[in-house]
Amino acid sequence: MKHWHSTSGKCLHSRCDNPDNHLYCLDFNTDGTLLAAAGRDCHIRIYDETTKSLAVTMKERGELPGHSNRVFCVKFNPVQRDMLVSGGWDNTLQIYDIRQKGPIESIYGPHVCGDSLDFRNDGYTLLAGSYRQDDAI
Repeated sequence: MKHWHSTSGKCLHSRCDNPDNHLYCLDFNTDGTLLAAAGRDCHIRIYDETTKSLAVTMKERGELPGHSNRVFCVKFNPVQRDMLVSGGWDNTLQIYDIRQKGPIESIYGPHVCGDSLDFRNDGYTLLAGSYRQDDAI
């Protein structure tokens, strides 16, 4: 992962926590202090933008297993700063609370293949795009 300065084109910071992982999605929280990243290894990593350090890695918590396949989208809640949602190839949306360091709920259904999650500004309404192939022809 590399942070670039958009005007000068210079690399400000780079980081590689797991060389075998492929990152597929990134999102900043609303004030730009936290960055979420996820990909092939099914973990959600939260980085502190001030210190450029890894703040927390999340996957499972208690009875909630987290993602079981690649994660293609992660999105911070615009109202509840410590909450984010992710989606991927395992047909689930995982709702995470950073304070709990893991998922607090999962929703079965959407097969997320790209940047297809978004919150309404109220922080309660979530839109999810899903790819489904109809097997019956």
